[in-house]
Amino acid sequence: MKYNELEIKKMMKKGSDNLSVDELISIDILNFIRTVYLNKQEFYSARFDTQYFGDREMMFKKEANCLIGHCRVSFKDEGKVIDYLFTENGYELLSEIYKTE
Repeated sequence: MKYNELEIKKMMKKGSDNLSVDELISIDILNFIRTVYLNKQEFYSARFDTQYFGDREMMFKKEANCLIGHCRVSFKDEGKVIDYLFTENGYELLSEIYKTE
């Protein structure tokens, strides 16, 4: 999904009780990217090692001087993990980019 501030605002207007899990994850990842912009960080040169805790834990990692970062979403109660790649322009589901057979 491409970073689009208007889309974030539309999803947030629904209220968290009315959002799907995928929409909640989208908001969290896009808000992380937005925070990078708001902090005026240079995405490419910045290093990220950030973790969010809760029912849906999220980890954001990106090495300095790297274009792509990794986001891992863990659902503690379900034992489920979803991996994403993110850039300064948005994110993609890792399983859709890299298919193993």
